[in-house]
Amino acid sequence: MNILADRITDRRSRLVPECTVYPSHRERVEDAPPTLLGGVNGKNISKMDAGERKSSICIDWLQGTFPYSKMAALISYLNEMCGGEAEIYDHGLVGYQESCEWHPFGIKVCWDRDKKNRINHAGRAFFQIGGSGLSSFSPESLYKFMRDLSVRFFFKASRIDLAFDDYERIIEPEEVNEYSNQGSYKGFRKHKFIGGSTRSGEATDAGIYFGTRGKNGGGKFVRCYDKQLESKGETNSIRWEVEFSKDRANNIYFELVMSVDVEAFATKIALFIGGSIDFIEGGSRSEIDRLAFWEQILHHLGSASLRSPVADGSIEKSIGWVSKSVTPSLVKIRKAIGDDEFNEWLQDQMQDVVLKIKAERQVQVYHTNFGEPLEEAPF
Repeated sequence: MNILADRITDRRSRLVPECTVYPSHRERVEDAPPTLLGGVNGKNISKMDAGERKSSICIDWLQGTFPYSKMAALISYLNEMCGGEAEIYDHGLVGYQESCEWHPFGIKVCWDRDKKNRINHAGRAFFQIGGSGLSSFSPESLYKFMRDLSVRFFFKASRIDLAFDDYERIIEPEEVNEYSNQGSYKGFRKHKFIGGSTRSGEATDAGIYFGTRGKNGGGKFVRCYDKQLESKGETNSIRWEVEFSKDRANNIYFELVMSVDVEAFATKIALFIGGSIDFIEGGSRSEIDRLAFWEQILHHLGSASLRSPVADGSIEKSIGWVSKSVTPSLVKIRKAIGDDEFNEWLQDQMQDVVLKIKAERQVQVYHTNFGEPLEEAPF
């Protein structure tokens, strides 16, 4: 019996109905998915003072496959994590027949409705999450999410992108290209520089690329480009990005999820970025002759921390609104009916209220940032 097909029949709420049942936080703390911060990617860290620029390394893309038999469980997990259900499409990606997507995070799952096609895909479905979704995790939540994919859903990566943003702009892509033209790099056999401008001379892009992507590549591809141009001024940095694919991608992913804690997880990301390429005086094989700009970048990588979004402050906003707009009415009611009746009335009003998924998620975010209360509320 095709359980997923039955669940998708009405294309919406019956996809995974059980995920709308919320046990207490303490009961589900071990099995609950991490919390995404509502698509809030945080303040523009490129505009911080130099001493604040800590969130400079990240995972910027992750895709791969998981067993089709894990489909319903993974969709339930993602529904809870994203605070809502996915939009269902009658088309898929990379050869799969159907798909769904969680907005605004850009998380996609693809599958085959026909058994024959599932056999062609070795009984596996497809998962993809890009930079917008990954940037919505706190470091601790990202670490847990990556481990959950492996341990709970047997995920196998086919691509993973790791990135470092150099806000000091130690070297521009054009200068990297000059060194590369002299043969002052190793780890790749070829490079390519791309630059463009408008008729007025305004730069439209600038980047240098090492290696080859796709089936003819070796599973490693490095990009160095001007993030300020690419982001239209939002992020003033030079982005160093390494894309791992094929077996290398899964090896890197497995090394990351096997980290003992989030600090080791972040350290490995930095090491994989720094170890993906090296810049040494042309013709030399010795690290003694490493170029000064790359030594500086490796130094910055060594002290970098994972990109972390800023919480949306929904609970704080609610507290402020209650204090300003609701408290005067509560005081008036309390004076009218007396303390005892007021306390009983207030508890009666709140005890049967069931929070919506979004509100539950905001509570989880608040607990993540400030800790849980020592005691459960009496109502």
